[in-house]
Amino acid sequence: MTTTYPEKKNLYRLPYSMNDNPIGWVEATDICNIKCKGCYRLVMGEGHKPVQQIKDEILFLRKWRNCDNISLAGGEPILHPDIKEIVSFIVSLGMKVVILTNGLALNDNILKEMKDVGLLGFSFHIDITQTRPEFKKQKLTSELQLNDMRLKYAKMLKKYSFYSHFGITVTPDNLHEVPELIRWAKDNILLINGISLIIYRGLPVMPGVTYRVNGKEVDMKLGKLGYTVDQEEYERINVKAQDVYAVIKENFPDYEAMGYLGGTADHTSFKWLWGTLLVNTKGKTFGALGRKTLELAQSVYHYFHGTYLVYPKRRIGKQIFVMSIFDPIVRKALKKFLKYCFANPIRFFYPMKSLGIGMVQAPDLLENGRIDMCDDCPDMCVFEGRLVNSCRLDECRIYGDLLTIHVDESIIKNKKPALEELEV
Repeated sequence: MTTTYPEKKNLYRLPYSMNDNPIGWVEATDICNIKCKGCYRLVMGEGHKPVQQIKDEILFLRKWRNCDNISLAGGEPILHPDIKEIVSFIVSLGMKVVILTNGLALNDNILKEMKDVGLLGFSFHIDITQTRPEFKKQKLTSELQLNDMRLKYAKMLKKYSFYSHFGITVTPDNLHEVPELIRWAKDNILLINGISLIIYRGLPVMPGVTYRVNGKEVDMKLGKLGYTVDQEEYERINVKAQDVYAVIKENFPDYEAMGYLGGTADHTSFKWLWGTLLVNTKGKTFGALGRKTLELAQSVYHYFHGTYLVYPKRRIGKQIFVMSIFDPIVRKALKKFLKYCFANPIRFFYPMKSLGIGMVQAPDLLENGRIDMCDDCPDMCVFEGRLVNSCRLDECRIYGDLLTIHVDESIIKNKKPALEELEV
């Protein structure tokens, strides 16, 4: 069987830039109630940010990022004692708000308060790499063992009509489980809006690799940053967005990616890769949205709202088939849908929903010591009056600036990009 990889010429390069980007990232606290493998915010110590500082960061992002949405992160943002005031402030500025959470602190009272102040929804991180209290009595060997927990949270959100999104960290150990997670989401399509697949990365602490800040070498030790790993672990980090796409495509042939962001140093990388499956409430998949639909949606939204679109407030229904006029991918889905309905006309009345599937490949260390970042990164935050990548914020917090890395090429070999391994 031939492995299928995406081609950039068939995808829409998302039109984001540093100063016109739909997402602003705000970390309300570095306090958390669990630990996660590869966490970008392993280093604690600042605690809950003062509300005024958070508001200043939001205003900075609104001015210099032109945000459609503010992603409230941490730590665990739900733990911030003034989370209600923070959400209310963002909504008062005309922006959406999504909270990134592990869910442990959620309850009906918090959900009701968040609904009252206009929160759009939650993005959950739940996977077996975490040290959650619920795991103490379980021996977890599969992501699928956590689907009941995910479903519990999805049902809690449904009660208040929140946007519901679930993510996992993808490693070589659980890559094969990605299709089952998507299948679970499809089976619960009335409750779930999207899936995020965060591809695990780390910076090596080993002989031949030195770290510097502003030309001065720093003593890097394991655990100094949440994403530092030893040589053995580093050599296992080989999953790319292309590989995740291929696994999805093999199990869901109707799936198509539609948009991407590339890397800043590696022309073959897909740092953000996004697609949307069209699924009815019986779990039947008809196809996907194509790049033409995404391009038109972003352009029209920007024309009327002045910002690019992220986290739509309304779910896609059968009306999306109008896009078949412009989009051959949607046209293909429409043909499959009509054939399905022709066999049994009652099927036409089954509601149609969409399932967003996003892949994010974190920073890669290249052979020459350069770091391949997300080009026009959506998840930038504010540090001392400037924008920095949220995934590298701890470098600034600890060392005052971003690290530069110097590599002995005889020690570390750059991973060959997946696209170079086959004919495209």
